[in-house]
Amino acid sequence: MKILASDQVQTWLAALPPDTKKRVRVALRHLAEGQGDIKALHSELEGWCRLRVGGLRIVYRSLPGKIIRLDHADTRDVVYENFLHRLARKQAAKHPKNL
Repeated sequence: MKILASDQVQTWLAALPPDTKKRVRVALRHLAEGQGDIKALHSELEGWCRLRVGGLRIVYRSLPGKIIRLDHADTRDVVYENFLHRLARKQAAKHPKNL
């Protein structure tokens, strides 16, 4: 599978310490092979999955054509809240309210 990453994930990954970055890259290679600590998400994040790498989480979804899109990454304590906030902002930008 081919892996694509959002700008947020690319920036996050670049800022990681070398040892952590290496662990994440190994986990991403496993993800491309359909392996790893992965879990389907529910409720507002239905359709997305998460990859766990220690205390880190990467939210992703599978797209047609054997593509994995990494949408958001952060520490476990904030990743889902931040991602939902980002999705809400994106949705609001698509459908601005008429005043």
